[in-house]
Amino acid sequence: MSAQSEADHVDGDKDKYMDETLEEAELKSTVLTLEILPIIKDAQGQHGLRHGDYQRYRQYCQRRLRRLYKTMNFQHGSRHAFKSKKVTQDLLKDVKYLHIPLMDAERAWSHAMELKLLANTELRKKFHYIRRLRKAASHANQLEELCYAEACDARTKLEAQAYSSYMKGNVSFELQNWKEALELFGQARTIYEKLAGAFSEEQRSMYLQRVEEITPNIRYCAYNLEEGTTDINDLMQLRWSAAAAGGTHDPVLTAKIDEIISQTRDKEAAAMTEVSWRGHTVPVKNEKVRSFILHAQQSARELERADTLDSKLTLYDNLLMECKDALQAIKDELKGDTGSGKTRSQKTEAQMGNMQFLHIYITFIRLSKTVERNLLMAESMKNSLPANLQNSVEDVPAETGSGKKIAKPEDLVRIYDIILQNLSDVADLPGIDQDLTFSKEIAAQMLEYKAYRCLFVAHSYLLGKKWREAVSLYDRVLSHATSAVTHFQEINSHPQAINSLQELMSQAQGFKCSAHASCILEKEVVVDEIADMSLNEKPLTERLDHYLTDQSLTSKKPQVTAFPPNFEPVPCKPLFFDLALNQVKFPSLGHRVEEKKAGGLAGYFKGWLWGSGS
Repeated sequence: MSAQSEADHVDGDKDKYMDETLEEAELKSTVLTLEILPIIKDAQGQHGLRHGDYQRYRQYCQRRLRRLYKTMNFQHGSRHAFKSKKVTQDLLKDVKYLHIPLMDAERAWSHAMELKLLANTELRKKFHYIRRLRKAASHANQLEELCYAEACDARTKLEAQAYSSYMKGNVSFELQNWKEALELFGQARTIYEKLAGAFSEEQRSMYLQRVEEITPNIRYCAYNLEEGTTDINDLMQLRWSAAAAGGTHDPVLTAKIDEIISQTRDKEAAAMTEVSWRGHTVPVKNEKVRSFILHAQQSARELERADTLDSKLTLYDNLLMECKDALQAIKDELKGDTGSGKTRSQKTEAQMGNMQFLHIYITFIRLSKTVERNLLMAESMKNSLPANLQNSVEDVPAETGSGKKIAKPEDLVRIYDIILQNLSDVADLPGIDQDLTFSKEIAAQMLEYKAYRCLFVAHSYLLGKKWREAVSLYDRVLSHATSAVTHFQEINSHPQAINSLQELMSQAQGFKCSAHASCILEKEVVVDEIADMSLNEKPLTERLDHYLTDQSLTSKKPQVTAFPPNFEPVPCKPLFFDLALNQVKFPSLGHRVEEKKAGGLAGYFKGWLWGSGS
């Protein structure tokens, strides 16, 4: 069996069950009901659109149409000749006839969305894409006309009208007919809102999700009709709503909104000619630098709209990348303006000073945004610390009940180290030491984050049950926090930081008392164990000749013998060394040796030459 026939077989079983259910509904009532949105949502979720695979969904629609033609005996001619057939109101005795224009529209729409993703790189795909989108709108309009027959109920008519308006609105949206697209999208949203209030909770959420998908398109059309007079904050809110919309929203809408935001930001940046910081005002001529400064000023409002940690971190990452480009642009200008001091004019000296001031200012923004990003990560990690910090590291689970990874105090120590390094770099920037108020503010912040860093170092010792070190470190936390509060009160700023430091001091005092109590309890346990030991009583093996009532002999730990046994002196094995034998003089025993006399002539000469042997 081929892959195509196998897919037809699997999908055919699902559609057969669906068709049987529809036939049972027809027997109960002659009025036709077609739940258009639930049908297409279920099909899209099961055949690829959950992962953005429009090709797979288009192939499913094609297979579904082939099965409908065969089941309803609605083939277009024979093998030898093609004869087109159209679904008319006279054929509406079976609701499955309404599935034919619906699947035609879905097939054309999915093919258009597939081509739209390729239109960014291949411009010729755009014309094909618009033709397929118009074809989808034509089939949707045909479905709407068929559903206006008397055989269909009111819900089917409303759903067909909303579906047709949505498809025709997509065509007008791509052709940039903003007024017509706004009317069509508004009509579709109104119908879906009314339908959402007429059904159960499950279907209501489906219709409300469709409303959320249409809303960004409506706002984008309204923005274009106002010819760009909308505030950039409204554009950012539109961008987040488009990104948060679920389902099968337009995948290119977010990119269009980003392009409009970039253009609007460039227009506002062109109007900005100078920047003020710490009592100094300098002109800004570079476009990248102006755009980045404007984005940095608007980043706080963008962060308020971001509702998740990942989205906020993404905003910080994008801002830091723009900061890197702005710094590089300033460095390039500084390199281009460098020259010998004698030939450089007074005007060039002033320009160099302004560029250096801008470099310091943007470096300060980069360091401060990095600190904010790390503080955001630290706050997130604090929520995932173990609930009971007095447990040992081995007793702490690796994950929480929700599957979130448990953080360790060492991770937070590392983050606060980076924060302190960034603040130290801010303090080392040229000209910062001349501003006494700002220098005191940086010093107070460094003391504040040193207190937090010391707190989590103490937590790590507390987890390791090193009570003495933990108590000393909690004392250091109190010292740093008290100094930081004093610094903040001197400059009369950051009341929120003062409140958080006071809360930190209360928390550190509680952990200090807890660590001190744990240290005392540990000592008392050792003293109790020593007190329970009976050192004066001898074991049974050492008092066998004396009778003594000993209750320990009937307990679980009887004192029978000492183990390990005590060391006792024992005699070593003797070794004999015969040292006197070397000094002993033995008598001669030569008189006891027998003499041998030699005979014959040889003996005579031997005796004459060498003498006798006596």
